Amino acid sequence: MVALPLMAQESGVNFDKMLTEINRGRFDKALTQLFPVQSLIRENLNGKQPKMDAGLVARMREMESTSAVLSTIALVRSHVLSKNFEEASVHAMLIGMGLSGLWTRVPAYQKLNFAKQDVEEAKGPMKDPELRKLGYAAVEASEWDTARKAAAELMASTEKKDFMGLDPGTLRHSALTIRGLCELGQGDILAAEKTMIDSMKVRGENSMRMMGPSFRLASALLARGRKQSVSMFLQLVAESNWRDSSKAEQWKKDLAAGKELELPRFSAN
Repeated sequence: MVALPLMAQESGVNFDKMLTEINRGRFDKALTQLFPVQSLIRENLNGKQPKMDAGLVARMREMESTSAVLSTIALVRSHVLSKNFEEASVHAMLIGMGLSGLWTRVPAYQKLNFAKQDVEEAKGPMKDPELRKLGYAAVEASEWDTARKAAAELMASTEKKDFMGLDPGTLRHSALTIRGLCELGQGDILAAEKTMIDSMKVRGENSMRMMGPSFRLASALLARGRKQSVSMFLQLVAESNWRDSSKAEQWKKDLAAGKELELPRFSAN
C-alpha cells in the first residue's frame, strides 16, 4: 500500500484524460483511460469483482447520458482517493457500460472521421491497429473504397521484413475479414464466402490463440442463409489454435441441427 499515493496520482492523470476524450466525443478512447483505473481498483481488492444485484442493474439504466457518466467519474475519483475501493469498483463498471453505450450511438460517419484522424496521427507499428479500426468503421459507414484501401494497406503491412507491430497472421485475418465484408456489402456473396474461408487459413499465433478469430463476416453471411460456408468456416475455427476452439465444433453441430446460432459479437480481430 506504500505505493498507493503515487498510483492514485497516476490514476488522476487518467481521469483528466478521460474527461478530455469525453468532451470531444471520443468515448472509445475514454474507455482506454478507464482501464488503468480499473486495474488499480482490482489490485486493491485482490481481483474481486462487483456483485450483480437488482440495485446495480437499475443503476446501469441510468448510464445513458454524458452527464451521468461525468458525475460517476467524479464519484470514482473521490472513492479512489479515500481508498473506498468497493464503491469505486461498482461505479467504475458503470462508467465502462456508460461509455460503451455512448460510443455505440455515435453516428457511423463520425466514427469514420475519427478513425481517419487516428490513422493520420499514428506512427510506425501503431498505425496497423488504427488501420484495422478504419477498415471496420468504413464498413459500418458503407464507405467501401475506404474500407478496401484500409484492408489492402493492412495486408501489405504483413510483408514488412522488420515487422514490429501486431502479429502478421492477425493482421492478415483482419484484412481479409474487412475485405469480405466489403464484398458482401457490394453484393458479391460468393467472393465474401471465399474470403471468409481464406481468413482462417492464415497464421495468427498469439492473438488468435487468446482472442479468437473475427466472427463478423460469418455472422453477416449466416444472416443471409449461407449455412454451408459458415459451417466450413466453423470447422477451420475448430481446428485452429484458439483456446476456445471446442466451442466452434458445438456451433457447427447446432447449425447442422437447424438451431438458431448466435456467434460471438466482439473480437479484437
